[in-house]
Formats: sequence, structure tokens, C-alpha cells
Amino acid sequence: MTLVTIAILQYTVIPLFADLNRTHAANPAWPGHARNHLVTQVLTTSSLGLLALYFLWSGRFEIELAVCLAMMCSAAALLPFFASALAAPLFGGEIMPVREGLGRIKLARIEGNIANFGSSAILLLVGRGLML
Repeated sequence: MTLVTIAILQYTVIPLFADLNRTHAANPAWPGHARNHLVTQVLTTSSLGLLALYFLWSGRFEIELAVCLAMMCSAAALLPFFASALAAPLFGGEIMPVREGLGRIKLARIEGNIANFGSSAILLLVGRGLML
């Protein structure tokens, strides 16, 4: 359950710091409507993560059900990111914009969002596999 918990914390906590700041949610260059959508998305994803952690750790559910519910919450949080990343060329979207003076934030040549959500998905799958 440790790997699954770490994965859930990745998509629950990291976006709060990465997106709710002056370069994203408070960026005056972004239209207000876009900033509102960003905050809604981050809070929705984080809420799903908190719900997943509750299912896993509250002790109120049989472990098989708790893990299943946590994985469904995680899928609901992560799959839309990957779907929108794949569809970005269709609507002129970008996975991660160039930050003024910083370029694109990358981890080992992988864009930060893909590194975070991708490693979270991998940890979820490995962690779940170890529980079977």
C-alpha cells in the first residue's frame, strides 16, 4: 500500500504547488476563465486523491474494496491528463508552457507534468500488482 499511497500523494499534493501560484492560477496573462478551469481541475484531482487515501487508510472498508475504490479514484484523476495530453494538438494545447526565463521544466529530459503523472501511474500499477 506504500507505493499506491506515494502515487496518490503525487497527484494530490504536487499540483497544488505547481499550479496554484503566480505562473499559473494567478498569472494575469491567462484569461480569467482559463485560470478558473485550472483551479477547478487541480482541486478536483486533489479531492479524488484525498478520497482515495480515505478509502485506503480509514479502516472502514474491506481492503479489497478499499484498494479498488482508491484505484478508480486514481484513474479518474490521471486518465484525463493523459487523454488531454494526447489530444493537445487537436485544440492547440500544450502540456507545459515555456516559463519566462526558465524554458520548459524537465526532469531527465521529460516534461515535469508527464514525469509526475507518469511516475504516479507506474507506481499505482506496480503497487497494485504487488497487492494481488
